[in-house]
Amino acid sequence: MRTFTITTTWGEAHWNVYAKRCVESIAEFWPHDVKKIYYPDNNSQRIDADNTFYYDLKTNQSELQEFIDRNNNNDLIKERMNKPMRSAFEYDAVRFSYKVFCMLDAAEKCQTDVLIFIDADTVTYKPIPMEWLEHIAPYNKFTTFLGRPKKGFSETGFITFNLKMPESKKFFARWKEYYTKDLWQNLQGFTDSYTYDAARIDTTNRSLDNDLNDGRYLGLRGSKHPFVNSELGDYMDHLKGERKDIQSSVEDMKVKRQDTHWQ
Repeated sequence: MRTFTITTTWGEAHWNVYAKRCVESIAEFWPHDVKKIYYPDNNSQRIDADNTFYYDLKTNQSELQEFIDRNNNNDLIKERMNKPMRSAFEYDAVRFSYKVFCMLDAAEKCQTDVLIFIDADTVTYKPIPMEWLEHIAPYNKFTTFLGRPKKGFSETGFITFNLKMPESKKFFARWKEYYTKDLWQNLQGFTDSYTYDAARIDTTNRSLDNDLNDGRYLGLRGSKHPFVNSELGDYMDHLKGERKDIQSSVEDMKVKRQDTHWQ
């Protein structure tokens, strides 16, 4: 049986809105043997539990603060967000850089076979078996994600990485370069989704991808809320948009589930 780590990060204002619920649900429903590594902006925001660790992201990843200082008033970001060719949030490189550096640091620290990232606005609503984690992050795939080719970027609310594959070090080194060398400026969008896709394509073969939104579950690719309409929705809910303190909208659901959470 392989070993797993789960990680996430959140801003101070988000703790009582959704992040606390996320952490509490992980403590309740994820296997005890899964290591938990969290990166809160305010280190007092924590749920003490076994096999759970908290770190200050900027202290552990000095390149994050350097990136923020260098790009906080970046003219390209301001121009794209003021006159977006797509949704304005897709150009907010600084806001979404925290997620990337969270994964970069956790990959260095965790020393497990697999690293799993979930957005902090995700709630786990029933027990997750270790066998399911083995299934969702196959040993012969480098990364699991939710592809959205029609939108032009992947859904990165859930990603897994096989840290024991030789591609791992190459991938994470390249992903970091998109921030330390400001390579993000060459992409169509500037969020973690765009840099994740770019680094993955730069460094790994597509045969190592495990795209949960490839049609295997619905029989088709979904571009609207693929998280809850994939296998992930069997155990978790990604609370997007204005529903972060409740649950996903019924209108989003293409899969009819019987679990109490979805009623």
